[in-house]
Amino acid sequence: MTAGQRLTCSWAVAGRRTGRLTLVGDLDYDHADEVNRVLVEGLGAHPGLGAVHLDCAEVAFCDSYGLSALLMAHRHIRAAGARLHLDNLQPGLSRLLELTRTLEYLTADGAPSRAEQLDT
Repeated sequence: MTAGQRLTCSWAVAGRRTGRLTLVGDLDYDHADEVNRVLVEGLGAHPGLGAVHLDCAEVAFCDSYGLSALLMAHRHIRAAGARLHLDNLQPGLSRLLELTRTLEYLTADGAPSRAEQLDT
């Protein structure tokens, strides 16, 4: 197996309630763990976020391990009381999420987050 394009993940916060994780490269077995490492650090440094956007505009490839990393990211984000938004999905990743029927699961509104409950 050859290593794909290295994945870089950049965390930023817009305002007080929105985090953004920008992904560039391959979301695969060799690189996908970086997503949750950066995400957990970001969520820990910025408690109380209501939303986390994963910018996937430059995700070149995603395998089943990458999909698993997205599912784990969803768990971390929901546990922090926020909602996951997948932005700028490329055709390959979009197709994988549709075929595995995980797109709706990852982006469903579900119950209000803890942060949203505190706002009311």
